[in-house]
Amino acid sequence: MKFFFESQHNSLVIGANGAIGSACVKVLKNAGSDVTEIDLNYPSQASKQNKFLKCDVSNIEDVINSAKKIKSIHSVIYAVGLNHDSNVIDTDWKEYRKVMSANLDSAFHIAAVYGKRMATQGFGSFVFLSSSAGLRGEAGASIYCASKFGLIGFVESFAAEMTPHNVRVNCISPGNVDSPMLKDVANKIAARIKISPQIVLEEMAKSGSAQRLVKPEEVANLAVFLASDMASGITGSNVRIDCGAWIDS
Repeated sequence: MKFFFESQHNSLVIGANGAIGSACVKVLKNAGSDVTEIDLNYPSQASKQNKFLKCDVSNIEDVINSAKKIKSIHSVIYAVGLNHDSNVIDTDWKEYRKVMSANLDSAFHIAAVYGKRMATQGFGSFVFLSSSAGLRGEAGASIYCASKFGLIGFVESFAAEMTPHNVRVNCISPGNVDSPMLKDVANKIAARIKISPQIVLEEMAKSGSAQRLVKPEEVANLAVFLASDMASGITGSNVRIDCGAWIDS
């Protein structure tokens, strides 16, 4: 991926401290991009030499203020995500609002602020991270599924609006990604249906033809490709990366 970008490329990674977000930062840098990391929490000691902006993307004013510190932008990768496991009839409304705020409301905030800038400059690209859970419902995952279904629809609409401005907008729907969030979800599912978390994780890993979890760097490679000019003809698309789970179901 070295020297992937032929000219100066400035990128933002929203949710840079997550498993996929941090993988995106690494791939972008290896591809020659100048990366600004955005997250609610400061990065680990190992990555403090990187450009970082602390921002609560669920707060539109915070997004507007942090954007003023960004001088040039070619691409945005939105890798924010929260999950929650519960049946609809047992909905915890505080958890509902947190998930919707992170997975959908915040995506609108980022798109509105940085989309306006890209429309003015006449170029740019967005990549939003959805999920295979945004393609079909799952018991116990109604809140997460609804937010990710909504994100895919949002991307299609946003892409149609931005195409006249030479700005591309795409979406990625990963399957089960080997990450701390997946392990947390497995623990919550296990508690709800009263089985071992290890059994849940093993079932998740075997959900696709490849019989393994998706690696964060695999998602990151796809995200950087979509963000680059190599994907110049792709916009309004939702790309699955799930180790064959969809075709094997």
